[in-house]
Amino acid sequence: MLCARTGSSGIEGNPTVFYRLMPGSTAQTNKLHTFYLQQRPDNGDTWADIKVNHPLDFETIKEYNLTVRVENNGAQQLASEATVYIQLEDVNDEIPLFTEREQETVLEGEPIGTKVTQVNAIDKDGTFPNNQVYYYIVDSPRNEGKDFFEINLQSGEIFTKVVFDREKQGAYALEVEARDGAPSARPNSNQQPNSAYVRVA
Repeated sequence: MLCARTGSSGIEGNPTVFYRLMPGSTAQTNKLHTFYLQQRPDNGDTWADIKVNHPLDFETIKEYNLTVRVENNGAQQLASEATVYIQLEDVNDEIPLFTEREQETVLEGEPIGTKVTQVNAIDKDGTFPNNQVYYYIVDSPRNEGKDFFEINLQSGEIFTKVVFDREKQGAYALEVEARDGAPSARPNSNQQPNSAYVRVA
């Protein structure tokens, strides 16, 4: 339940009122029936609880304006309307995704600190720090390039950590990963690492 409202009939001895959630002309005004209204009595009052009918997504719609109509039970029916404003709060439910895989070449004998390439990932969350992306080299024994390259945490630029000798090894596979800046609302959802293939020429 998002919110509740109560109203008065204005008729002495007949306190009954009826609520309706009015459909609007846009998704923001409940055209898609994202919300529904449930009426309940409580200590002689009649309350209207507004509840969610479909999942809400901050990245799609950030706020809603709902119109609630209340009517009494008199012979001459009276009614009034009120607007309920609902603002969504962004949660970290999007995963950073890399835009493409990289395949680059570095010359043997190049000095330490030579830029090799730059990886890029996009997080579709709507607000900071949920959409702030940080880059890391995967620390795994299976990541053969982890000891030969380093990555800029914020830019995703990859640099050499050693001077390469093509006769020793001619190519390296480097796994990097992107993380966002807040605890995930989907803790069991992990993005796949991205691979950068570097050839020594």
